[in-house]
Amino acid sequence: MKKTILINASFLVDIEETEIYKDFGIIDQVTNELCQGQTIQIGMNEVNVEWESCSTVVLDPGAMNCGRCSTCGRWTTDREKNNVLLQLSNGATFEGELRCDDCLPENHRWSF
Repeated sequence: MKKTILINASFLVDIEETEIYKDFGIIDQVTNELCQGQTIQIGMNEVNVEWESCSTVVLDPGAMNCGRCSTCGRWTTDREKNNVLLQLSNGATFEGELRCDDCLPENHRWSF
């Protein structure tokens, strides 16, 4: 018996601020490319990947629970604060700095 699986994938794209709200700008072009139905080969089987939905969020560390890791620069969200962005990697504030799960000390509960 087949089951339908919903797979969410997040992509980060750095663009100029002037492109953010431009009609058919870079955001529209990228989402149109990513959201086309496709067939992919997995082992000996072809699998249809159908577009279901798409959304974009302009990351704003001043207003949202997100920021760049102080060690490696990767986008992350602080899992110990409210309004976690689940699309970003787990992170936490350690010694006053936001760090991603890869850069937190090994014994930290959000360390990878």
